[in-house]
Amino acid sequence: MSIDGITGLDHLVIATRDLDAARDAYTRLGFTVTPRGHHTQLKSANHTILFPTGTYLELLGIEEQRPANAHYAAFLREREGIAAVALKTPDARAAAQPLTAAGFPVSEPVDFGRPVELPGGTRDANFTITQIDPAATPAGRVFLCQHHTPDLVWRPDQMEHANGATGLEALVIAAADPDAVAATYAKLLGGTVTDRGSARVVEPAGSGDGQVPVLVATPDRLNWAWTSDPAFSIATLPFFAGFVLRVADPVKTQQVLQKSKFPTVVGEGVLRVGSASACGAMIAFAQDFDLNSLIP
Repeated sequence: MSIDGITGLDHLVIATRDLDAARDAYTRLGFTVTPRGHHTQLKSANHTILFPTGTYLELLGIEEQRPANAHYAAFLREREGIAAVALKTPDARAAAQPLTAAGFPVSEPVDFGRPVELPGGTRDANFTITQIDPAATPAGRVFLCQHHTPDLVWRPDQMEHANGATGLEALVIAAADPDAVAATYAKLLGGTVTDRGSARVVEPAGSGDGQVPVLVATPDRLNWAWTSDPAFSIATLPFFAGFVLRVADPVKTQQVLQKSKFPTVVGEGVLRVGSASACGAMIAFAQDFDLNSLIP
């Protein structure tokens, strides 16, 4: 079982130096990108890409450097990409003690919000997050995210995408020692670790929204999927390399990606876009996804 208070993966935070360019790139890739939001207390701004599976992608930019966004500022001095992973929780404060007891120390929970424009006027989407000490989570920052107003985040009119994406199918981590990294995430998320040659997959124990596997592989295996991706020469191992998305119609997905003019590699039923086209994150699209198709 996962640690008490963690119910799955909520969203991936993709930090970018140019939020307008990130919005345009993901729109070209066929995603429906929500209007810009502003985190008043954190002095950051975002766009989200929402999926009916209860997961989403967050494109995040810094508006004004503050201690609260120091992690993202430091990350962006090195590169763009997946700077953090948010886990689902019904109570970010109550989860702090079980996390600490399990060897994942946390900082004080933070409450914040962002205005959401609705047909009837503006309302605030409110959240509480609890940050895990980055030293305890190899590959990057992990935090718990409690949604107080989920109806303002997952809007039905914003969850259909031209590329047919329906949800996150896997988080991909590049690591020199997949065993050690996979063991940490298995402890944090629950489930079991499955061997895939030189790769490891943390299979969630539960079912339902947010139960997303974590694929951990050495750069040489990931190079098979994302050949010579520049992230492998920029990022320090281990790092959050990318993600896998399930799509409803791969033919439609391929048409949208061709129209985008971004380089796309197709093979084994998987369409792959490199990090240079997606703000530092490698993306794989497939309909009937078998991780062996990505990491043979």
